[in-house]
Order: sequence, then structure tokens, then C-alpha cells
Amino acid sequence: MYRPNNLDVFIYLRKSRADIEEERKAAAEGKEYDTLARHRRNLLAVVKNEGHTIIDTFEELETGESIIERAEIQKMLKRMDNGEVEAILVMDLDRLGRGDMYDSGILDRAFRYNNVKLVTPTEFFDPEDESWELVFGIKSIVARQELKSITKRLQGGRHDKAKMGRSISKKPPYGYRRDENLKLHPDPDTAWVVKKMYQMMKDGFGRQAIAQELDRLEIKPPDQERKLWSPSTITAIIKNEVYLGHIIWGKIRYKKRGGKYTKTKVPPEQWSMKPNAHDPLISQELWDAANKAHTGRWRPSTVHSKALSNPLAGILKCEVCGYSMLLQPKKDRPHDHIRCNKPQCKGIQKSAIIDLVENRILEGLETYIKEFKIIDNSENNKDDVSMIPFKEKAIEKKQKELDKLMLQKSNLHDLLEQGEYDIETFRERQQNIIERMKPLQNEINTLLAEIEHERLAEKNVIEFIPKVKTVLDAYYQTDDVEKKNRLLKSILEKVTYLRKKEWSSKDEFVIQLYPKI
Repeated sequence: MYRPNNLDVFIYLRKSRADIEEERKAAAEGKEYDTLARHRRNLLAVVKNEGHTIIDTFEELETGESIIERAEIQKMLKRMDNGEVEAILVMDLDRLGRGDMYDSGILDRAFRYNNVKLVTPTEFFDPEDESWELVFGIKSIVARQELKSITKRLQGGRHDKAKMGRSISKKPPYGYRRDENLKLHPDPDTAWVVKKMYQMMKDGFGRQAIAQELDRLEIKPPDQERKLWSPSTITAIIKNEVYLGHIIWGKIRYKKRGGKYTKTKVPPEQWSMKPNAHDPLISQELWDAANKAHTGRWRPSTVHSKALSNPLAGILKCEVCGYSMLLQPKKDRPHDHIRCNKPQCKGIQKSAIIDLVENRILEGLETYIKEFKIIDNSENNKDDVSMIPFKEKAIEKKQKELDKLMLQKSNLHDLLEQGEYDIETFRERQQNIIERMKPLQNEINTLLAEIEHERLAEKNVIEFIPKVKTVLDAYYQTDDVEKKNRLLKSILEKVTYLRKKEWSSKDEFVIQLYPKI
């Protein structure tokens, strides 16, 4: 089979689910098993034997069947569009992806439109060959079907384990420990906390009150990245039948679209369940009483039949925690307030009168209009000097230097073929040229990015300021809260709010506007 030599290549490395499982097994046995290191050695051997030049290496540390979930392959595809390489060197086609036909189409176009070859240790694919679409398409379908088979086997294995009473979640449920046989046992350090939650819920305490009590006792929440308990965590524990001693798997089915998961509830008859799989922490009576109390206290988060009452909804964010600020009507006061209701912000953030916050935002937008200078052909802008022409000349000069180095690199291949250089000398000289080329290419890329940024800034200033004017004019002329909210969202990504506990004046708060420029 024909295999090309002396190509500029990207190396792409990615683990599969099977690789991760093998590494776990090896670690359990005290052995070393590094998939990427093994693949890297194999691909470097190909580079050495065939004289390719490695332009860059992309190592995907996270698994994911869809391209949208993998940052490194996205970077590689963008650089393929820039014409940086002649080929991609990878262990096998399915390492690029086992996604759906949409992903296959992205990969197919990236290779065909950029005329980039695909090289593996045993195969070579050229997008200019007539057989490309047939071979690439068939291999993509086979890889996808193999992924589906693996996924089906994994799901089947999980359901079987659940029916046997084994805990197969990523982490054991809070309040339990898990042994090597995936059997749950009460955790003496946290089991009492679960019982306390259920008892407090039964006694009439709400989720917020329970969370605050656990924080007061300095009990760490299950999520180690969080410092405080959240009401949603309390709900998840109260509604989990695992504390009755049961193992249930398959209550929720996840589907992925566009790299995002959506979940749907599965009918009880399709669940995999093992009653009395381990020692319960809660009696049936306490579980029923706590869940009844929880359901009785629950209220919908929004009333869909009610019109929007907060013009800053979804725009105003807490500077401390990042969550949306909420409108707090004050029946006994003349003004409604805006506040953050997250537990971690209690005692840090103070509420403020919403009208004052709204006016401060509008004043900030007015300031944009006064301070921004619109780029046009007016007398005021005749002396403005754009840096774009100077940067374009700098790019032209650097490109000539780069072209000279490219010619030298090409001549190295001739010297190698003529026997003037051996392989080691060739690789040494080639590496020297590449090291001189890289900073030049980086400088060119930086200048191109700066030019693009300047052009975009000019365009945005020209378009953004008139848009702000139009939005403010419309905002002042309407009393429709929903329309006001849409107007603000059309020009603002978000607005952050901060009012510290010690700030006493009613208008003493700080906001930061993040415009859509």
C-alpha cells in the first residue's frame, strides 16, 4: 500500500472508554498502563520512519463521543482550516470520533475542503481519492455502531448490577460507604446527618432551614467544591429511596443533543430495583412523613399565568455568587427590593430598591453614549490613525521571512534524497528551521488576531452606540415590563450587583455593565 513521506502533520491522541477501563484495572493491580504514552510512541515511530514533520500535538484528556464536547479536536479542526498541515496522524479513525452523522460530516468536510490526508500506523486515506467518501463513510458507520454496542453492553451491565443490589453511581450516596463488591454500608461519620435531615423535615423545617442548620454545625456538604449546603441537595437526599435500603437504577434517561444532555423520567416498570439491598438509614414511616412534609411545603418557582414583574430578570447577577438576583415585593413598604437568596450570600449581600438599581443601569448606558466616540468621517475623527495598515505591512514582511524558511526546509528534503544528509542530520537541521519558523508564525497569527479585533471593535462601536440610543428611547416610552426586559437583554449580556453589609445608604451599591459588544 502506498504511504506518503515527508508530510507536515498534526498528531492527535485520545483515550477511549475501553482504554480508561484498562487503566483502572491496571491501577487496581498495581501496574502502570498509560494509553496516550503508548500511542505516542507508536505514532512517533511512524514519524521517524516516514520522515514527517510534527507541527503540533493535540492530546484529548476527556472522553466524549461528540466533537462539540472535545476542545482539542475543535482547535485542531480550526488550524486545519488555516492550512497549517498536510496530514493528521492518529492511531485509528475512530479516535477522531464515533459521533453521529453530523460529526462524520464535520470531519469529512474538514479533510476534503482542506485536502488534509489521514494517516494511521497501518492505513492511509487521501480525500482526493475517489474511494474516500465510501471508505470514510463506512468506517465512520462501523465506529458508530461499535460505540452503540459498547454503550448497550455497559448499560445492560449497570442494570444487572443494580438488580443484584450493587451501588453503581459515581460516588456512594451521602451517608454510606461502599466496599470492593459495590455493597453499601452506613457511614458512621455522616449517617446521623441523613437521619437529622429527615427528622427536621418531618418536624416542619424547610429545606433552607435545614441547610442553614447543617452549615451552623459546620458539616461539609457532599459536593466538596461547595462550602455550604444548598436546598436542592436536601431535596435530593429526602427523595432518595436508597436510604430505605433499596437500590434503584434507571429512573432518569439522558439523551444528548448538540453536546448537551436532556433528561426524561422513565416509567417505574422500566426501573431496575433491588429491595433490601443494604441496611436502611431511615424507616419507612419516617421516609413517608418527611416526603409528605416536603411536598406540602413545595411551591412552584414561577407562576406562568402571571406577567413578568421584574425588568431586570435574567440580567442582574449577584457579584458574590453569580446567580440571578430576585425581585422581593414589600407589601408593608412603598418600594420593592432586589436581593440574592443564596445561602452563601446571607450576611454579605444586602438588598436594594429595584427602582434605584434600574435607574443606575440606565445611567450607565447613558454614560456609554457620552463617552464612546463613534468612528465616522466627521471632522473630529480625521486625525485618528488606524494601526491596521502598519500591522498588515508587518505581516507581509514576516511572511516573506517565513517563505524563505519554508524554501530552506524544502531544500533539506532534496539534500536528504541526494544523500548529502543522513536522517539524524536531516532531522536536526529541520528542527532548527522549524524552531525559527514557529515564532514567526505565532507573530503573524497574533497580528492577524489584533487586526480582526480592531476591525470588530470599530464595527461594534459604530453599531452598538446607535443601538443603545434606540433601546433607551424605546425603554423610556413604554411601561410594559416584558418589553423593557427584552430591550435590556438586546444590548446587555449581564449586569453584576454588589452591596456590602456595612453599606448603609440606600443608593450605596456597585453595578458593572457587560454590554454585547
